[in-house]
Amino acid sequence: MKIRRYSTADHDDIWRLHLLVIAAAGVEPTHQHYHDIFHIEEQYLSSGGDFLVGTAQSGMVVAMGGLKKLDFDTAEIKRLRVHPDYQQRGYGQRILSRLEDRAAELGFNHIYLDALTNQLGAKKLFTNNGYAHRGASVIDGFWVNAYEKTLINSSVR
Repeated sequence: MKIRRYSTADHDDIWRLHLLVIAAAGVEPTHQHYHDIFHIEEQYLSSGGDFLVGTAQSGMVVAMGGLKKLDFDTAEIKRLRVHPDYQQRGYGQRILSRLEDRAAELGFNHIYLDALTNQLGAKKLFTNNGYAHRGASVIDGFWVNAYEKTLINSSVR
């Protein structure tokens, strides 16, 4: 898998990937909670974050993830998705690691993220990467688990 920064030409591909992954998680695909996917440039790129896509050898977008600035010290990882046919191959790990590297490069010391409570693979990925579980809550009608990680000295990985 090759990882690169999002470009506007990726929009339809990431939207399809998003719909596929959330449908597998049992979420209504048209929920307005996902409005940020239609505004990658504003929500991620020009506001101090980043958005990455992972492509298979064929060029198909098979993974993605966003890094959104919350404040000067904290970023949120959002929309971490891996095509169901490509899961369990380390693609989620690679996107997560690259997003953490970008967070450190951009000067963030803390990362926040959440995942639906039924996404057990995500829970395992995050806890295996040093994220502390901060509890469950309801966000926009979805039950989610929240996680945090401190990146201080992360450039010495």
